[in-house]
Amino acid sequence: MKASASITKTTSSKLVFAVTFSSLLITSSPLMAEDKVLATVNGQDVKESQLEIAATQSKVNFKAITPVQKKLLTEALINRQLVLDEAIKANFDKTPDIVARVKALTESFVAANYLAIIAREFKIDEASMKAYYEKNVVSKTPKEFKARHILVKTEDEAKTLIIDIEGGADFSKLAKEKSTDTGSASHGGDLGWFTEQDMVAPFSKMAASLKKGELGKVPVNSQFGWHVIILDDVRSTKPPEFNAVKLDIEKILIKEKLNQYLDDLNAKATIILK
Repeated sequence: MKASASITKTTSSKLVFAVTFSSLLITSSPLMAEDKVLATVNGQDVKESQLEIAATQSKVNFKAITPVQKKLLTEALINRQLVLDEAIKANFDKTPDIVARVKALTESFVAANYLAIIAREFKIDEASMKAYYEKNVVSKTPKEFKARHILVKTEDEAKTLIIDIEGGADFSKLAKEKSTDTGSASHGGDLGWFTEQDMVAPFSKMAASLKKGELGKVPVNSQFGWHVIILDDVRSTKPPEFNAVKLDIEKILIKEKLNQYLDDLNAKATIILK
């Protein structure tokens, strides 16, 4: 009866801006001071700075680049320059569509990298991270439930089972005899320990509403069928250690500051939607 669950959530739609152009971001360190010429193509120099950018775009570690990688990337840059020369001769770079696309890419690159510089200037102190940890990690650490269920095809079957169990019938025995969930039926319907996020929503909602040892008074419907549920136990779970999630929290708080930065820009700007 388990369902997939998403743990990470974005803090604002404004961050789509940063995410969309993340592939355009410059490297964290400035390009080399001595920009060595690797080749000259029809009078145009192909430089090491271009190789570094090409390596970053190809997800190659420039600092650990191998001779083979360097050779392949240099050849690619040479070919790019040759094709670029032909495109310029044909005035292809001056066509309206290309001009517009180059302008859009340039603007995106500049804006995204400036935003990255702004983000690097944000400092998140330990106290803020610990406060977030207590409020959003510790306090929201899910409980675990231990339950049994009997899965049947119709609501009437489920209601009859509830009446039988309330009348003294053995839940585990009925699960072995009636449940269509063969995985748990052989164990008397036992599903083991799970969190609310582990199960489909209707099942989890019912389990979380029950007290230890209580039988659900009404059957629960899901895409699997009709469930008769009894909660056997409930326990608290241990949150992850602060140091284990500290970096993730820092990223979240930086994103929140970026949201505020963008909100402030919007507030100061004159924006007319048409």
